[in-house]
Amino acid sequence: MTDGTPGSHLDLEMLAAQLRRHSDDLSMYAGFLLNVLSAALPAELVEVTREGRWKAKLAGRDPAVLAVAVTIGDRRYELERSGVGAHPTAKIRHQSGGVVLSTKAVSADEWSHALAAALAGIADTNAAAAAALQRLTSP
Repeated sequence: MTDGTPGSHLDLEMLAAQLRRHSDDLSMYAGFLLNVLSAALPAELVEVTREGRWKAKLAGRDPAVLAVAVTIGDRRYELERSGVGAHPTAKIRHQSGGVVLSTKAVSADEWSHALAAALAGIADTNAAAAAALQRLTSP
């Protein structure tokens, strides 16, 4: 299954599966997003929220990632949790001019598919995004 645009060779099912696989552990997933997407996409598209350094230091570890958000066009794809070990929640926000028009809580599966489709859409016109998607779909 592809995104339906001429010349597109991305397999959205494979990309969504990769995203789902990494969404089970938000800390690992955020690191994955940071390493792949942040390196290839403009920094303003990817936002990461970490726990406080003191809290992490007291726990004897690096600050854990609590939330990851990717903004593409008028959509913001958010994956967040309240604390280490907490179950992550997925949301898709529709925004315009910095104003949130709607927020929809979705399953990790729906979130993964929507993010994959949005990334595939910008990859058709952005070589850096295409490179990031290539890394996302590599085994």
